[in-house]
Amino acid sequence: MEDILIIAPYPELEKDAIQLREKTDIKFSVILGDSKRPYQQQINPATRVIISRGGTAKSLRNSLDLPIVDVPVTPADILRSISAVAKRGYKKIAVITPANILSNINHTLELTDQLQLVFATGMEGQFADTVKRLIQHEQVEAIIGDRVSTHIALQHGIHGHLLKSGGESLLMALETATNVLRAQTRERAKIKELQSILNVINDAVLTIDPNGNITVSNDSAKRIFDFSQEDVVGKSYSDCMTDPHLLKIIEKKEEERNFLHSLANGKKIVVNQIPIYVDSVFHGSVGIYQEISRIQNLELNIRKRLNDRGLFAKNTFDDFVTINSEMKKVVSEARLYAKSEGTVLIYGESGTGKELFAQSIHNASGRHKGPFVSVNCAALNENLLESELFGYVEGSFTGALKGGRAGLFELAHGGSLFLDEIGEISPQFQAKLLRVLQEKEVRRIGGDRVIPIDVRIICATNKSLYDLSQDGKFREDLYYRLSTLELDLIPLRHRKEDIIPLAISFLKSEMIREKRALFWEDKDVFLPLLDYQWLGNARELQNAMHRLVIRTPEGRITRNHVLQLMEPIKKRKRRTNKLQVEISNDFREMEAEIWRKLLDEYNGDKKRLCQTYNISRTTLWRKLNPENEK
Repeated sequence: MEDILIIAPYPELEKDAIQLREKTDIKFSVILGDSKRPYQQQINPATRVIISRGGTAKSLRNSLDLPIVDVPVTPADILRSISAVAKRGYKKIAVITPANILSNINHTLELTDQLQLVFATGMEGQFADTVKRLIQHEQVEAIIGDRVSTHIALQHGIHGHLLKSGGESLLMALETATNVLRAQTRERAKIKELQSILNVINDAVLTIDPNGNITVSNDSAKRIFDFSQEDVVGKSYSDCMTDPHLLKIIEKKEEERNFLHSLANGKKIVVNQIPIYVDSVFHGSVGIYQEISRIQNLELNIRKRLNDRGLFAKNTFDDFVTINSEMKKVVSEARLYAKSEGTVLIYGESGTGKELFAQSIHNASGRHKGPFVSVNCAALNENLLESELFGYVEGSFTGALKGGRAGLFELAHGGSLFLDEIGEISPQFQAKLLRVLQEKEVRRIGGDRVIPIDVRIICATNKSLYDLSQDGKFREDLYYRLSTLELDLIPLRHRKEDIIPLAISFLKSEMIREKRALFWEDKDVFLPLLDYQWLGNARELQNAMHRLVIRTPEGRITRNHVLQLMEPIKKRKRRTNKLQVEISNDFREMEAEIWRKLLDEYNGDKKRLCQTYNISRTTLWRKLNPENEK
């Protein structure tokens, strides 16, 4: 069955097409489109491209939703017609055609005293007026044109000659139609490929044009939204989606990410609605909707398939939420450090995201395909920490597993090892750690075999290792080996502009975890969060958002909910925001105890304590050690 159909407006063109079919490999069908044989009824539904010319091509283009290729009129075709009419003795000849044959040509050409040519372009529905004008004002004796023009000329009593297309013109049209057919096939293949990709995706995908009509919809969209129509493409999204909140999100034409929402059918989804703007002009939007149950099942399956020890880093730099300029500089610095192999030392108070930085550095490094191993040095005593990091052989101590066990240094080979709370390790263990870092090899407890390792070290602490080294509590050589690259994380209370964006980010995550759908009018709802210091930093804020999700009834979060959340937090902190010292006859000792307790409140960070109370480190040292002044 041929995909190309030639509709010949006159018998000669039909004859030329039939003859051409015998000479070319291009497959096509031919019908005669005259008034006696209505061509519309003869078009096969499988036809994909139509070739015709003149008024017939124009009529087809207005009535059919198919590509229409015009048979061109070449200069040779025009010259042949002029020659034929001139041989019949006519001296003033008009050439008049529709615009799709000769475009906007209106002028007179005087070749000799015996021959003048008038070229004119006829508009649809105005051929009679054009012919009449040429006869009355131009005194033409013959008209060359398409079937419509020549018919009108004969009605006015002058000679009409049909401007025919030769075989070469027909071949040109066939080659154009073949190219159109190939382009169609490529486009259909791309559309089919895109649709197959979208249907494999478990997330619902809907794209909407500027007029509000759905242009793409996949199978998951039908499943999640329970579309009653078999195909919603081409229909208005407001007719297909009845959820008022989703309609409001789409109509806002603003970006909405990770918004949790409950549908009327009971399904909970995460909404990501992305508007498309080009040169500030709205060109539609793309919506991706994920079922929370599928996200949770996928996460569970992935976790089951990963190493039971959890030797992977889940966070990246894309997970950071900050608008603070100084914190952005810290993130940029960390990105640069990720490209290096140097040891990174991260300073920061508890809850500032030290492990988040460590994981992000690993995932942005050349070791991202390797393991990421994390250990909290403060959570284990020296013996346990040694066996965890270095491993042991069978029978090396009571309770040792049969066959021994690989240490975390071995498990981190080819990847990164994150040592959290590095400032808590004992001086004895510091020496062992230094040896491993220098030699780049470990020996299991009780073993005699040396195991080479290739591990990048990332450390974190909430204490000043420099001050500890100056006080003799941390080896200087280990400090300088660990502090090749340093990051100093900024407490949340010093970047208040990040509190609300972080709170909203945590809130969305907690809503997904708790399977609850909540929403709020605007960011002003969370303004009460700014009246608190958040000494526990992002971790304390995340815990607060978790409580907010649990305590808030299904539906809207109001400012009053946030105020009620903050009341017990502020009271608790007021109760603990006190220092108690025993009364002593030695005032300097009492003062030293106050400074020691203040230092504990600042997690041992002498630099920050001195900045807060506007004293020098020397003064602080004297306050902490009054016995040296006696």
